[in-house]
Formats: sequence, structure tokens, C-alpha cells
Amino acid sequence: MVAGRRPGAWARGVTGIGLTWASVSRPGSNRSRVAERAGAVEPFRDAALYDWEYRRRRADVAFYRMLADERGGPILDLGCGSGRLAIPLLEHGHQVVGVDLSAAMLARAHARRLRLPAATRRKGLFVRGDLRRLPVRGAFPFIVMAFHTIQHLIEDQELLAVLRAVRERLTPDGWFAFDVFFPNAAWLARPAGRRFDRIVFRHPRTGQRTEYSVSHRMDEARRALHMFIHYRPISASGVVAGRGRVVRLVHRQLPPEAVADLVKQAGLRIITRWSGFHGEPLTDPHASEQHVYLARPL
Repeated sequence: MVAGRRPGAWARGVTGIGLTWASVSRPGSNRSRVAERAGAVEPFRDAALYDWEYRRRRADVAFYRMLADERGGPILDLGCGSGRLAIPLLEHGHQVVGVDLSAAMLARAHARRLRLPAATRRKGLFVRGDLRRLPVRGAFPFIVMAFHTIQHLIEDQELLAVLRAVRERLTPDGWFAFDVFFPNAAWLARPAGRRFDRIVFRHPRTGQRTEYSVSHRMDEARRALHMFIHYRPISASGVVAGRGRVVRLVHRQLPPEAVADLVKQAGLRIITRWSGFHGEPLTDPHASEQHVYLARPL
């Protein structure tokens, strides 16, 4: 349990587990499994950099907060990370349990929770655990899995394990909200391995001037999009290092028909779909890179 002292009665019965991504065997080549495991954890090792890079991503937070206000809590935030969504939900008066596998991200979420007023922080709890075996008991009226978290699971059986765990934790009239990244054809058509989107920034923790760029490749057999985030330090004289650090990020590609099938198999049904976080209906899957879903138990 990460969140410290004396949770209220609504949060009792939450237990931590030590399951890691590597401890579950999956079909496919060893090389694929290693790359996919790395792509599920590497982006979350530097919590300060993560928060800095996504500091302007606020539309989804406002959207999920609106749903939370409508449905009510307590709320289960799966893949809560550094508390990017959970902290605003707490500040808005909700009771929130956040679950994540990354100790670094949870430590940052816990530190942010401690800066809240006492009455507010007592409503929050952050727990380390694997989403395939949720370390919580009880039922929640609203469960959210934000920022493409569901796509870190590549195999159908893993996706179903998580969705069925969600179904078990939902109240009979509860809501489950989540989103997926569905890149457009032009983005996917970029030459594999070539770097794009170059920017220069200062690392928020070290102050080191750094070049950022991204590349990708698609594993069609595994239905997995492999993205590579390249960080190369820049010297005081402006020379970019020949080599730097590469962070891998892997997303299972989930078109709407695959989402609908998996959700149904898990005992859920989709009640609404949006093509973003401003209430637009999802009619053309290729018109937006953000697909947002709201489901409830069958």
C-alpha cells in the first residue's frame, strides 16, 4: 500500500501485490515479449519528465471529471500514474483509489496527495498493483482508465483479464470510461525508423538541454505499434550527442470493432463513443486519433 496512514472505511480492504509484467507468460516470440514489456514500463520510470511532457494535456482530465461528477464515486482510477487525473478528482471532492504498477509514478502521486488539505487527501489512496489482478475489493460506480492505458496490454487474454476485473469491480449501474490512441493513415505512413517531431528542451529535473524526437514501426502480426522516443543531450557549445537514450512505448492497436468485441466478451456493453474529449460522437473512426468509450455491465 503506497498511500500511507489510516484510509477511511470506504478504502479498507485494498491490498497491494507484487505481480510484474515479466511474471505472466504470453504467446509470441521472446523478442516480441521483451519489447512489449519494455514498452509498457519504460515511459514511466522518469516521473518528473513524464509530468513535464504532458503538462498541457488537460482536455481528458476535464472530460473525465465531468463524467465523475455525473456518475459519482468512489472512483477507481486504473493506471493512475503520477495522479494526473486522480489529484484533480480529489480536488473536486471525489473519493479516489488509484492503481498503478510504477513505483516512481506512484511516489509522485503520493507526494502530490500529501500537499492537499487534510480533509481532501484523506479521500485519496494510491496502491501499487497489476491491472490484470486488481488489488482492490468492493464495488465502484465509476472506473476510469485514461490516456491509452488499456493499450499497454497486447494479448487478447490480457485485455480480457483486465476488462473482466473491471466488470467485477463495477456496481450494477456503474460506468467504465477509457480511451485509445488510433493513429491516422498519414501518421502510420511515415517511414519506419525515421525520426520526426524534433524539439529541444531542458530536462525538468537536471536542466540538461536535450533533443527530443520520435520514430516508430508497426508489428502487424502482433497488432502492436512500437514507438521510440529519442533523447540526446546537447553540450554547452550546442553539439548534439551522437547517441542518447531511447524510451520504448508500445500500444496494441484497437479499432472500434475490436474494442466492441472485447468489451462484450468481458460482460460489458458500450453505451457511448466519442471521437475526442469535447463531446463529438464517434462516427468516422479515421476522423480522430482519440477514441473515447463509456461502458457498463451487461
